[in-house]
Amino acid sequence: MSDASTNLHLTARRTFGKTFRRFARRQPLGAAGAVLIVVFIICGLFAPWVAPYDPFDTDFMAVLEAPSRAHWFGTDSFGRDVLSRIIHGSRSALALGVTASLLGAAIGGLIGVMAAYYGGRFDMIVQRLIDMILSIPVIVLALVLAAVLGKREIGALDLNLVLAIAIPNAPRAARIIRSAALSVCRMPYIEAARTAGFTDARIILGHIAPNLSAPALVLVTAFVAQAILMESSLSFLGVGIVEPAPSWGLMLSGVAVSLFAEAPWTVIFPGLAISVTVFAFSLLGDALRDELDPKSRS
Repeated sequence: MSDASTNLHLTARRTFGKTFRRFARRQPLGAAGAVLIVVFIICGLFAPWVAPYDPFDTDFMAVLEAPSRAHWFGTDSFGRDVLSRIIHGSRSALALGVTASLLGAAIGGLIGVMAAYYGGRFDMIVQRLIDMILSIPVIVLALVLAAVLGKREIGALDLNLVLAIAIPNAPRAARIIRSAALSVCRMPYIEAARTAGFTDARIILGHIAPNLSAPALVLVTAFVAQAILMESSLSFLGVGIVEPAPSWGLMLSGVAVSLFAEAPWTVIFPGLAISVTVFAFSLLGDALRDELDPKSRS
């Protein structure tokens, strides 16, 4: 039994390695983005061991210390190590980004599939509602939702902040998934399922949704980048993550901006962390779109 499990594990590793090497040859920029994402994920998961200092420790003898051997990215206005706070901040950025993007894509995707499946008046009403919501800037809608919902933390995750980021992305997911679902709904096997007496829920969840996995994967990847930017923006504006929790957006707000001329490292390095992470997800999303779209491959 153990030999069979070992052989299965080795086969899975070889398959994954072969798949990734083929993907890297076809999409080198996407592979580079995936590597950067893995690095940030590892840093977030093992932050207590990777970070050189505790992100909450203050040292008033080392306030606004420039980058040095002791503090590679310098210290902030409380003497906290900037590198340690960036590493721990990757936890909240990735956790919120992935959770909010999955939730927004799931809500919007379900609405989009239902609109494509039922069509008619239901589709028209849904599309007009989506048009109304899309007319509102995303950051404004997220800001209003975050302010109205307040805070409701479950463990280390702020559920209301996740909702404030996910809900503005749901209409975009609905629009994209609806476009992909329209062609699937015209397939003969969907009509055959209707004729066989399958329920609408079974057809939508069991026959239509699985055939939309490719555009959904690309959509989620793109949404993660947007969600990280939105979380950073909300924290910068004071309605996201609050002190003393490490957050990239929070590190850019308050006194860090006013001290930019004196201590630019307090702004440059968190800004680079946000930019590199968003850029990595964008590269991966573009590569997945090109790889999974038959028209692009041809």
